[in-house]
Amino acid sequence: MNPYRYARALAWTGPLLLIGTIIFWGVLGQNIPPYSPALGAEEFAAQIREHAAQIRIGMIVQMPISVMWFTWSVAMWQVMRAIEIENGSNQVLSLIQLFGGAFTTIVFILPCSVWLAVAYRPEVMDPKTLQIMYDFGWMFFDMAYSLTTMQLIAWGVCMLQDRRAKPLTPAWAAWFTMFVVVSFLLLTMMPLVYDGPFSRSGLLNYFYEFGAFFIMWIVVAAYTLKAITRLEQEHWATNAAQ
Repeated sequence: MNPYRYARALAWTGPLLLIGTIIFWGVLGQNIPPYSPALGAEEFAAQIREHAAQIRIGMIVQMPISVMWFTWSVAMWQVMRAIEIENGSNQVLSLIQLFGGAFTTIVFILPCSVWLAVAYRPEVMDPKTLQIMYDFGWMFFDMAYSLTTMQLIAWGVCMLQDRRAKPLTPAWAAWFTMFVVVSFLLLTMMPLVYDGPFSRSGLLNYFYEFGAFFIMWIVVAAYTLKAITRLEQEHWATNAAQ
């Protein structure tokens, strides 16, 4: 029996979610970049009302597809378990990664539900209420970064412990991933400012953080797929030898 029977399909959900997130959360959801917190309530409400239909479509699709972050995490878990079994170690790191992936899925879904509510009937809502709800979505989305940081630190440490002559994932990819998720600490400044590089639409806390995050996403996705291919080859080679 192939223990990686579903792993490749699960691994592909990572890249698929990335593409979907760019289209539905980013483009249709009006999050490239998000509305500035420096906008006045009336100006903000006018923007929401103008783009309400697009935002609704974006969030309606983004919410269900966000479960693919968890299915992708299961594929990552399978790769990590293979390394842990090879090393004769416990499953602490793979479990931390798996639970981090489950919690990160909520970080995608809950703010999207808030933004969907903001765009549901903005024409009858008080502009200040709309703005507060939108702010809440971003506070949750950005400030829950510790869940994803926990997940990908565990993944990176596990990849660095791979004892193969040629590791499943190169060390640079593990270190790069851990650097990106630790840099999420910059998001701590977001609730303290309304404008500038540390705001939710600023140079550091939006363009750098999300740019680095998406690049990291591609790196992890690519090496997860490569790792599963190698693990399948190793499995069939071992069975053939027996």
